[in-house]
Amino acid sequence: MSQILLFFEKYLVKFLLLLLGNTLTYKEHTPRPEMPCIYVFWHRNIIPLLYLYRHKNVAVIISQSKEGEIVAGPTELLGYIVVRGSSTRGGLQALHQILKLAGNHSLAVTSDGPLGPREVLKKSILFIAQHSGLPLILMAVDIDREWLFPTWDLFRVPKPKSVVHVTYSEPIYINSLDNEESDLESLQFGIQK
Repeated sequence: MSQILLFFEKYLVKFLLLLLGNTLTYKEHTPRPEMPCIYVFWHRNIIPLLYLYRHKNVAVIISQSKEGEIVAGPTELLGYIVVRGSSTRGGLQALHQILKLAGNHSLAVTSDGPLGPREVLKKSILFIAQHSGLPLILMAVDIDREWLFPTWDLFRVPKPKSVVHVTYSEPIYINSLDNEESDLESLQFGIQK
């Protein structure tokens, strides 16, 4: 996609997200964390959460792929701090940048992104949590009416005037990486939907 198209795309997507988001009702069933933390959620929940956390001083990692380029522009316009990188491209540099931001910002991580497998946590989440010192906050998201897309993650978009239910876990601190597999397994069950 050319730079000119990307320029117009980011403003169009931002406009559409704000238009949709203004019709949604959000119900947060547990208190939203007040301290900096790492929000952990599935890739399929990007759209409803992107609207909910706009202009909230949150840093996100977005892949350096062409698809990531399409997402990065509107995400920045919605007030997020965007760090580019993934497990396949620019990952170490992105990890370094995100850890530098961790002191003053909350982080948002799609723990099965950018390419899956669907709803399987990646070890990098534990690394970020331990080295940043921030607690993990697992998020469950439920939407009463939605469109589902036939993508690897079953990407979901709330229908206008739908209700988005969000539940936060208690803070989870990762103090060491000695038991990565068991830590991942126990965290796996904390994220729903």
